[in-house]
Amino acid sequence: MGFAQLYYTSCEQGLSGYAGYQFNAATPGVDQGVLREVERFTVYEPPRSDPADRVEGHPVNLCYSPDLGGYPVVSRIVSCGPDPSGRPGNYFAHSLVGSGGPLPAELWDADFWVSSPVADPYLPVLEVGGGPLDRARTDAWVRRRPAELVARLLAAVDGAVGGERPVVLVADSATVAHWVAALAHLLPPRRARGLAFATYSASPEETFAHVVGVPPGSDLEPLRGRFTVVDPVLGTVDALPEPSSRTMVVAARSVAAGTVGAEALWRSAGRHAGGREESLADWYPVLTAADLLAHGAADVSVADLRAVRSWLSAAVEWLPAADAASLVGSVVDGGGADDHGLVDLQRVAHRTGSVATIGRLERVLVHRCLDGIATGTPVPALRPMRSEAVRTAARERITDLLSAPFVGGDDTGWTAPERAAEVLRWARACGLVPSALALERYGRGVVAPLLAAAPPDEDPAPAVAALLGAHPEIRRGTATGLADLPRPRLGALASGPTGALFTDGGGALLRELRRLGTDGRADPARLLADVAAIRAEGREAGAPGVAAHDVDAALLTEVWGPGHGPRAALGSLRVLGPGLRVAADVAGWVAGAVVAVPPADAEPSWHALAEELAGHPLRDLLPGEATRALGDRSAVGVALVAWANTLGSPSRAPERGSPPEEPGRGPGPTGAEERGPWRGGWRPAARACPADPWALLDRAHPTVAEVARRTAAAFLLDRWDPETVAPVLRECPESVFEAYRALAARRLRDDPPDVGTAARVYLVAGRPELGRARASDVEREVLLPALSGWRRRHTTQLRRRLPREEAAGFEGWAREHRVRRGLFGFREGRR
Repeated sequence: MGFAQLYYTSCEQGLSGYAGYQFNAATPGVDQGVLREVERFTVYEPPRSDPADRVEGHPVNLCYSPDLGGYPVVSRIVSCGPDPSGRPGNYFAHSLVGSGGPLPAELWDADFWVSSPVADPYLPVLEVGGGPLDRARTDAWVRRRPAELVARLLAAVDGAVGGERPVVLVADSATVAHWVAALAHLLPPRRARGLAFATYSASPEETFAHVVGVPPGSDLEPLRGRFTVVDPVLGTVDALPEPSSRTMVVAARSVAAGTVGAEALWRSAGRHAGGREESLADWYPVLTAADLLAHGAADVSVADLRAVRSWLSAAVEWLPAADAASLVGSVVDGGGADDHGLVDLQRVAHRTGSVATIGRLERVLVHRCLDGIATGTPVPALRPMRSEAVRTAARERITDLLSAPFVGGDDTGWTAPERAAEVLRWARACGLVPSALALERYGRGVVAPLLAAAPPDEDPAPAVAALLGAHPEIRRGTATGLADLPRPRLGALASGPTGALFTDGGGALLRELRRLGTDGRADPARLLADVAAIRAEGREAGAPGVAAHDVDAALLTEVWGPGHGPRAALGSLRVLGPGLRVAADVAGWVAGAVVAVPPADAEPSWHALAEELAGHPLRDLLPGEATRALGDRSAVGVALVAWANTLGSPSRAPERGSPPEEPGRGPGPTGAEERGPWRGGWRPAARACPADPWALLDRAHPTVAEVARRTAAAFLLDRWDPETVAPVLRECPESVFEAYRALAARRLRDDPPDVGTAARVYLVAGRPELGRARASDVEREVLLPALSGWRRRHTTQLRRRLPREEAAGFEGWAREHRVRRGLFGFREGRR
């Protein structure tokens, strides 16, 4: 692995050109910001208790930071006596800049470290294959320490990396280096790379590291409030903070494996990780899951299984389906989930697609939930069940519960309506349809006698009303039971609150509620038309409880959901035909979609909505803001079309065998009639208009202005004539230029990226007419971020899209920016 090198000391000859503290030599290409950070990070002061002239006794500081100016840096600093002018306290810092390679702490006492200045200021890249403190050496060393001390210290260091108090180790720098290397080997790999340390510091308060070494005999009292101070030689754990149980379990596992075995431990766990695990506690469920998959649940506690159950809710998204299904089975069998936990596992089981796992879990859920309802215990709502065998068994159990008394049933032996309503609500949530015969029998045997015995002007009990409103079979059975009442009594019930539940075959209101409650919203416009028709029919029949209007804003929100957009408003407008009674608040509901900025993929619907409103009776009822937006849209459309016409037809794309453009992004010169901004919804107009639409956008409604900017940006982005596009982009407002950059960046981030757009943007950025500032913006914000992450085949495709004379220039441009981005900034070998 190659690292850039830096030598820093007080010397007469160096990179600064004068005597004094400076970089004596460096690998070319290291960023100046990195140099400044390394200079600050590597300041050295010998122990105050040691004579300044006895440099051979001064401790060595091997220190590491994962981020100095954006790069990991490991440094070795040694005391080297007086400087060339005779001043005492000089030191020499040898730093390596770069990522990868061995862990930094492994490099203690490596033979490549340099301790004196050199004459040649240019240092080569240093290839580092490994370090002396490898896992074999630290494994033997750490196993001689008490396991509890190692585990507690590992937990404290893990906490320090996570933002808790840094750890101060009271020991000589060699011992500190061994501890740091051992702890890094025991940590998960990414956590170990994030561990900043210094094996020696005279001023820990000024050292930005997670672990800092101080020599024995140092004054520790000022440190105890800000640091966890530990003397690992004494081996006591009293000063260490008490870790969480999860952290301690994982730390103990890693310590038991040893620094050699920990590598395999983390590699095995990593196969089941999601990539966002940081602390040891984060790895607790991952390690447990790995154990379950490898060895089963023999030695796994209920607490472990509960942790896996919580983790599975997210882990199912990345685990192989078979592994997720196996873990669900282990958690269920081991009792690691209560009722609510089982509901979470139901979603996990559904995601696995395992028929056996789904059936096994849903069988347990049905048994627990129905037993709970029968005893009056609250139960969680479930997802619709997918196991047909379980669904059949559950329907049979529900039929039994409705046909026989529960605990708490009434004097007749039937199930009380409150409990029956709970059973049926649960069944609906699970996607179960109970027996129609059992429901009719319940209406006739339970609900009808309750209504018949109640005063005619009394509202039915909430549970009774819920049953009648949700289940037509219960309504039919209840109507059959009430038909046996004497005529006067039945008339009194029909004219009161009970009658509202049965008018017009169950009542228009109940029909509406059922239509809304059982519809899956696959066709909201059809649902809206059906409910409007039900209301009209109910009003004509004089049914009680019918809404005053066929369509109102509340109904629209119920049908389309909150946060509606132009598609919902357009679909609703097409339902509002002649003869419907429309509430005044509908205009405001539609106006909300007109004045809100639509998502990019909804712009066609926004334009279609505006066109639909042009001839719709609702247009005259719109609020002033929406009316203004529609008017501004017409004026801006005319201006954009006129502006597009002034630019003329673009030239064709370069030949060189480039494939046709994607639909909607094509380079082909089909003329302004097909390439203008009206492709998104604006149409050509006959009347004249100024060629520059930008001043009009400043006065237009913000939504209209934003859509227009996007349209203009797309129009410019699709053209293959950079000599036309570049001056337009130079002169256009910053908001239009920003829309151009945003759309270009989004296309270049696509998978696969839009190489045609990349070619056009590159050609425009290279035109002098664009101006240096805006060309730099395009290069910095669009081209460089996107192209630096492209695979080589995409870069090759881009080059082939360019004219021959530009393709060679592109190669030079790419090489220039590889160098400019630094020694480690461009992924050359990625394919």
